Amino acid sequence: MGKRSTARKLAMQALYQYHIQKEEEDAILEYTLNKDTYIEQTKAFAAQIFRGIFKDLKKIDGLITEYAIDWKLERIAVIDRSILQVGIWEILYTDTSVKVIISESIDLVRKYSEFEAIKFINGVLGGIAKNRESLKSKS
Repeated sequence: MGKRSTARKLAMQALYQYHIQKEEEDAILEYTLNKDTYIEQTKAFAAQIFRGIFKDLKKIDGLITEYAIDWKLERIAVIDRSILQVGIWEILYTDTSVKVIISESIDLVRKYSEFEAIKFINGVLGGIAKNRESLKSKS
């Protein structure tokens, strides 16, 4: 797994921990990044994603609610919400190819969630990706 792929996975895992445990953000991030040996670039990108999501959590969760038609945020599985948060942050705040972002998100779903979530995640991220430029300009 590439450095950025690993960073996305770590950010998702830290978000999942945060949503489940509701503990201090920095403590959860520190634990996640140091539970195994990762290169500094991977840790730095994971931390950038994680902290960036918390900086704009209301906006990101608002987009999840808007694009997950007929789904309340609380009904979305915590793991799926965490994957969506990582993907949305990257769509809004990086120049990474949308195809890469969605593909990496689907890989996380395949590894950590239910098969049925693939269409859901793909649909939400695809909808946001179509509006990437207008959403970025509002950031």
